[in-house]
Amino acid sequence: MDAIEGEPLSPIDLSIEAALELEEMRQKVRSDAPALIALFKYIRTPSTAFQGEGVSMLADIRAYSLLRESAAMRKKPHTFVEFKKYLEDYLLDLERGVEQAESKKVEEAKRFCLALNKAAVAKKMGDLYARRECRNGSSIFDESIS
Repeated sequence: MDAIEGEPLSPIDLSIEAALELEEMRQKVRSDAPALIALFKYIRTPSTAFQGEGVSMLADIRAYSLLRESAAMRKKPHTFVEFKKYLEDYLLDLERGVEQAESKKVEEAKRFCLALNKAAVAKKMGDLYARRECRNGSSIFDESIS
């Protein structure tokens, strides 16, 4: 996994790359998915901060909805702490299953990656449109149909 033009890869890049590698594993074209390991490391590792310590995606309440939508939830956690523990266990389970080439875990990891990618792209697009609306001083609802 190389950085693109000096920038670290984003969860959008990592998740789609991991999904592709997992599909290749499913088809028996490859035996590992290094992008999945990189994605899980990205989720678990605190990012660099402007000042002080950074926060990992796993510990960031702002990433809660992205991760909640992506993980297969067998039961709904009642608190963020419960959710974080559930997700840590879920990622570890997927990681071990993919490492052992368990077909169900490979499929589930691929589904997780694609769901995370979809949620992250949707959030990014929403952020871009919101910024554009703020810059223009209007919203799409202010426009008239001519």
